[in-house]
Amino acid sequence: MNGYHLRFALAWLVSVGVGCTSAPVRYYTLTPPPDKTLPASETTLAIDVRVVHTPQQLKRSELMVRTGPTEVTLLENERWVSPVNDEIKDAVRLQLQRRLGRMTGLRPAFTRLTLDIDVQHLEAELGRYALFEASWSATSSAAGQRSNGTRATTCTFHADEKIHTGYAGMVEGYQREIAALADAIVAALTSPASDIDAPCQKSIEDSAGGSGSNDH
Repeated sequence: MNGYHLRFALAWLVSVGVGCTSAPVRYYTLTPPPDKTLPASETTLAIDVRVVHTPQQLKRSELMVRTGPTEVTLLENERWVSPVNDEIKDAVRLQLQRRLGRMTGLRPAFTRLTLDIDVQHLEAELGRYALFEASWSATSSAAGQRSNGTRATTCTFHADEKIHTGYAGMVEGYQREIAALADAIVAALTSPASDIDAPCQKSIEDSAGGSGSNDH
């Protein structure tokens, strides 16, 4: 092979190699970063969070975004660090630990919380909205109490807010909504005893945007 053909072959191999280079895969989590401004919890509160249901389309590692009235796009290079069920479970548990672990005078006081979450919607459109809908059921009890000393609460939650552009902005929107869910759970669990049997509902609508529809 003469010099010309050798240079041509090398150039072709380089171009093929460059063209086949894969785009980097980025990973995202719903778990918030550590909050170093808060002191370590001195309580022994046990929190068991279980995600009992998520839509079938969320049971994969890739992120998805809505790209039209009837279309969603699977993002091959944008992925969850762990399964969505685990991401939601861990994020909610951490947010609850931060809130309940630093509260005093809870009514009623409890040392154990079991929470079941049923996720109906978790979707977003880039630069527009993030939507999170779920129902949850919580049972709280104090150490040593029998079943008649427990408190059961069932609620629904809806959050629909405007988000920043980019995939990170989408996940950050989900994080804010999970934090709002934790706020709603704490508010329900620490409400007066007279409200124990009343189902609660929490809805957060972003006045600056959101999906603009409840028909998801």
